[in-house]
Amino acid sequence: MPAKGMKRPRTEAHDEKRGEIIAHCAGLFDKVGFHNTSMQMLADEVGLGKPTLYHYFPSKIAILFAIHDTHIRALLDGLKHGSTTDPTASLRGACIDILRQIAEHPGYVRAFMDNYGDLTGDMRDQIRAARREYFGAIYRLIVEGVEGGIFRPCDPMIATYGFLGMCNWAYKWYPPMAPDKSPEEVADALCAPFFDGLKAS
Repeated sequence: MPAKGMKRPRTEAHDEKRGEIIAHCAGLFDKVGFHNTSMQMLADEVGLGKPTLYHYFPSKIAILFAIHDTHIRALLDGLKHGSTTDPTASLRGACIDILRQIAEHPGYVRAFMDNYGDLTGDMRDQIRAARREYFGAIYRLIVEGVEGGIFRPCDPMIATYGFLGMCNWAYKWYPPMAPDKSPEEVADALCAPFFDGLKAS
Protein backbone atom coordinates (compact mmCIF):
# COMPACT_ATOMS: atom_id res chain seq x y z
CA MET A 1 0.00 0.00 0.00
CA PRO A 2 1.65 3.31 -1.01
CA ALA A 3 2.14 5.95 1.65
CA LYS A 4 -0.45 8.71 1.84
CA GLY A 5 0.11 11.31 -0.89
CA MET A 6 2.26 9.00 -3.03
CA LYS A 7 1.06 8.02 -6.49
CA ARG A 8 0.41 4.37 -7.12
CA PRO A 9 2.98 2.87 -9.50
CA ARG A 10 1.66 2.70 -13.05
CA THR A 11 1.59 -0.70 -14.70
CA GLU A 12 1.65 -1.69 -18.35
CA ALA A 13 -2.02 -2.66 -18.12
CA HIS A 14 -2.84 0.74 -16.61
CA ASP A 15 -1.01 2.54 -19.43
CA GLU A 16 -2.74 0.41 -22.06
CA LYS A 17 -6.12 1.25 -20.57
CA ARG A 18 -5.22 4.95 -20.52
CA GLY A 19 -4.32 4.70 -24.21
CA GLU A 20 -7.65 3.03 -24.97
CA ILE A 21 -9.52 5.74 -23.06
CA ILE A 22 -7.62 8.51 -24.87
CA ALA A 23 -8.48 6.99 -28.26
CA HIS A 24 -12.20 6.70 -27.45
CA CYS A 25 -12.36 10.20 -25.98
CA ALA A 26 -10.55 11.72 -28.97
CA GLY A 27 -13.13 10.11 -31.22
CA LEU A 28 -15.98 11.57 -29.18
CA PHE A 29 -14.39 15.02 -29.11
CA ASP A 30 -14.11 14.77 -32.90
CA LYS A 31 -17.80 13.87 -33.24
CA VAL A 32 -19.47 16.32 -30.88
CA GLY A 33 -16.76 18.81 -29.93
CA PHE A 34 -14.74 19.20 -26.74
CA HIS A 35 -17.06 21.79 -25.21
CA ASN A 36 -20.16 19.69 -25.84
CA THR A 37 -18.72 16.62 -24.12
CA SER A 38 -19.19 15.78 -20.43
CA MET A 39 -17.26 13.31 -18.27
CA GLN A 40 -20.41 11.17 -18.16
CA MET A 41 -20.52 11.08 -21.97
CA LEU A 42 -16.83 10.16 -22.04
CA ALA A 43 -17.35 7.41 -19.46
CA ASP A 44 -20.24 6.02 -21.52
CA GLU A 45 -18.15 6.15 -24.68
CA VAL A 46 -15.35 4.15 -23.04
CA GLY A 47 -17.75 1.78 -21.28
CA LEU A 48 -16.66 2.70 -17.77
CA GLY A 49 -18.40 4.08 -14.74
CA LYS A 50 -17.61 7.72 -14.13
CA PRO A 51 -15.73 6.98 -10.88
CA THR A 52 -13.52 4.52 -12.77
CA LEU A 53 -12.81 7.10 -15.47
CA TYR A 54 -11.78 9.55 -12.75
CA HIS A 55 -9.30 6.91 -11.56
CA TYR A 56 -7.47 7.30 -14.87
CA PHE A 57 -8.08 10.99 -15.55
CA PRO A 58 -9.09 13.60 -12.96
CA SER A 59 -10.83 15.87 -15.48
CA LYS A 60 -11.83 16.42 -19.08
CA ILE A 61 -8.92 18.85 -19.43
CA ALA A 62 -6.53 16.09 -18.30
CA ILE A 63 -7.83 13.91 -21.14
CA LEU A 64 -7.40 16.78 -23.59
CA PHE A 65 -3.83 17.25 -22.39
CA ALA A 66 -3.12 13.53 -22.85
CA ILE A 67 -4.41 13.73 -26.43
CA HIS A 68 -2.17 16.72 -27.15
CA ASP A 69 0.83 15.05 -25.54
CA THR A 70 0.30 11.77 -27.41
CA HIS A 71 0.07 13.58 -30.74
CA ILE A 72 3.08 15.89 -30.39
CA ARG A 73 5.26 13.11 -28.95
CA ALA A 74 4.45 10.92 -31.95
CA LEU A 75 5.55 13.72 -34.29
CA LEU A 76 8.74 14.40 -32.30
CA ASP A 77 9.59 10.69 -32.24
CA GLY A 78 9.01 10.51 -35.98
CA LEU A 79 11.50 13.32 -36.55
CA LYS A 80 14.11 11.68 -34.35
CA HIS A 81 13.78 8.22 -35.85
CA GLY A 82 13.38 9.44 -39.43
CA SER A 83 16.26 11.93 -39.48
CA THR A 84 18.64 11.73 -42.42
CA THR A 85 21.52 13.81 -43.74
CA ASP A 86 19.19 15.07 -46.49
CA PRO A 87 16.94 17.93 -45.27
CA THR A 88 14.55 17.39 -48.16
CA ALA A 89 14.02 13.74 -47.23
CA SER A 90 13.61 14.63 -43.55
CA LEU A 91 11.01 17.28 -44.34
CA ARG A 92 9.14 14.86 -46.60
CA GLY A 93 9.20 12.34 -43.75
CA ALA A 94 7.81 14.96 -41.35
CA CYS A 95 4.98 15.71 -43.77
CA ILE A 96 4.19 12.00 -44.08
CA ASP A 97 4.12 11.67 -40.29
CA ILE A 98 1.66 14.55 -39.96
CA LEU A 99 -0.58 13.13 -42.67
CA ARG A 100 -0.44 9.65 -41.16
CA GLN A 101 -1.57 11.08 -37.83
CA ILE A 102 -4.42 12.84 -39.61
CA ALA A 103 -5.42 9.64 -41.42
CA GLU A 104 -5.15 7.30 -38.43
CA HIS A 105 -5.99 9.59 -35.50
CA PRO A 106 -8.16 12.44 -36.82
CA GLY A 107 -9.67 13.11 -33.40
CA TYR A 108 -6.24 13.64 -31.84
CA VAL A 109 -5.24 16.07 -34.56
CA ARG A 110 -8.49 18.04 -34.46
CA ALA A 111 -8.22 18.43 -30.69
CA PHE A 112 -4.58 19.47 -31.09
CA MET A 113 -5.46 22.09 -33.66
CA ASP A 114 -8.78 23.36 -32.33
CA ASN A 115 -8.52 23.03 -28.55
CA TYR A 116 -4.97 24.07 -27.65
CA GLY A 117 -6.43 27.28 -26.19
CA ASP A 118 -8.50 25.23 -23.73
CA LEU A 119 -5.40 23.92 -21.97
CA THR A 120 -4.37 25.85 -18.88
CA GLY A 121 -1.45 26.23 -16.50
CA ASP A 122 1.32 23.65 -16.53
CA MET A 123 -0.49 21.52 -19.12
CA ARG A 124 -0.48 24.37 -21.60
CA ASP A 125 3.15 25.21 -20.78
CA GLN A 126 4.23 21.63 -21.47
CA ILE A 127 2.46 21.44 -24.81
CA ARG A 128 3.73 24.90 -25.78
CA ALA A 129 7.30 23.74 -25.08
CA ALA A 130 6.81 20.58 -27.15
CA ARG A 131 5.31 22.58 -30.03
CA ARG A 132 8.29 24.92 -29.94
CA GLU A 133 10.66 21.95 -29.91
CA TYR A 134 8.98 20.55 -33.01
CA PHE A 135 8.94 23.92 -34.77
CA GLY A 136 12.65 24.35 -33.96
CA ALA A 137 13.50 20.96 -35.44
CA ILE A 138 11.75 21.83 -38.72
CA TYR A 139 13.39 25.26 -38.71
CA ARG A 140 16.84 23.65 -38.34
CA LEU A 141 16.19 21.35 -41.30
CA ILE A 142 15.46 24.35 -43.51
CA VAL A 143 18.54 26.19 -42.21
CA GLU A 144 20.65 23.10 -42.93
CA GLY A 145 19.26 22.97 -46.46
CA VAL A 146 20.15 26.62 -47.07
CA GLU A 147 23.61 26.31 -45.55
CA GLY A 148 24.28 23.14 -47.53
CA GLY A 149 23.33 24.76 -50.83
CA ILE A 150 20.32 22.48 -51.28
CA PHE A 151 17.80 25.26 -50.71
CA ARG A 152 18.06 28.80 -52.00
CA PRO A 153 18.56 31.63 -49.49
CA CYS A 154 15.25 32.37 -47.76
CA ASP A 155 13.78 33.45 -44.46
CA PRO A 156 13.82 30.10 -42.61
CA MET A 157 11.26 31.24 -40.05
CA ILE A 158 8.68 32.08 -42.72
CA ALA A 159 9.54 28.92 -44.66
CA THR A 160 8.97 26.86 -41.50
CA TYR A 161 5.59 28.47 -40.88
CA GLY A 162 4.72 27.87 -44.53
CA PHE A 163 5.73 24.20 -44.40
CA LEU A 164 3.87 23.44 -41.19
CA GLY A 165 0.83 25.41 -42.26
CA MET A 166 0.70 23.44 -45.50
CA CYS A 167 0.97 20.10 -43.70
CA ASN A 168 -1.19 20.81 -40.68
CA TRP A 169 -4.08 22.37 -42.59
CA ALA A 170 -4.62 18.99 -44.23
CA TYR A 171 -6.57 17.98 -41.11
CA LYS A 172 -9.45 19.99 -42.62
CA TRP A 173 -9.57 18.16 -45.94
CA TYR A 174 -7.48 14.97 -45.91
CA PRO A 175 -9.56 12.57 -43.72
CA PRO A 176 -12.20 11.83 -46.42
CA MET A 177 -9.40 11.16 -48.94
CA ALA A 178 -7.34 8.96 -46.62
CA PRO A 179 -8.92 5.63 -47.66
CA ASP A 180 -7.91 6.28 -51.28
CA LYS A 181 -4.72 8.35 -51.01
CA SER A 182 -1.84 7.29 -48.78
CA PRO A 183 0.11 9.76 -46.63
CA GLU A 184 3.09 9.23 -48.95
CA GLU A 185 1.08 10.13 -52.06
CA VAL A 186 -0.39 13.25 -50.50
CA ALA A 187 2.95 14.29 -49.00
CA ASP A 188 4.60 14.12 -52.41
CA ALA A 189 1.80 16.18 -53.97
CA LEU A 190 2.09 18.82 -51.23
CA CYS A 191 5.86 18.91 -50.96
CA ALA A 192 6.79 18.94 -54.66
CA PRO A 193 5.88 22.62 -55.28
CA PHE A 194 7.24 23.61 -51.86
CA PHE A 195 10.59 21.97 -52.57
CA ASP A 196 10.64 23.35 -56.13
CA GLY A 197 10.30 26.82 -54.64
CA LEU A 198 13.08 26.21 -52.12
CA LYS A 199 15.47 24.42 -54.48
CA ALA A 200 18.74 26.19 -55.13
CA SER A 201 19.18 27.05 -58.81
